[in-house]
Amino acid sequence: MENKTMFILFSSIMVLLSFSHLTLAKEGDNDKPLLISDDEFNAMIARSPTANDYNDNVGRTYSKKQKKYLLNCSKKMDVPDKCIEEVLAEIIQNKSASRDCCLGIVKAGKECHMEYMKLFFQIYQLRRFTSKRFSKANEIWNRCFTEIGAVSPYSG
Repeated sequence: MENKTMFILFSSIMVLLSFSHLTLAKEGDNDKPLLISDDEFNAMIARSPTANDYNDNVGRTYSKKQKKYLLNCSKKMDVPDKCIEEVLAEIIQNKSASRDCCLGIVKAGKECHMEYMKLFFQIYQLRRFTSKRFSKANEIWNRCFTEIGAVSPYSG
């Protein structure tokens, strides 16, 4: 009987001790080696580009000829800046672009429209929608083309 009492007493003391000193019961945070030191982490953060840096780098990948082509495309479209927003809303939110926007897209041509979509979906904030880009951009072109019809390059 005395052994049983000693065992219960010893077990009770161990349980109470582990409750009162939790650091004895578990491994401390400082016991494991770091995967990356603070200096390495800070250097990694300093090197990682911001969204604006990423977008600037995308712009640098285009040649002068490509930039000039895209600028001419925007002039051909001759629509307010809201057209770009409408097209992006149609791709991302399934909203329809206006007739004026469609007119500008058809005036500029399919190749111009597709190149613009390629450029816009390289922007950091829109990269996650890239999978929708090709199919939806083509759908927009087809809808606008059937809605507006063939537009002569000389029509006003």
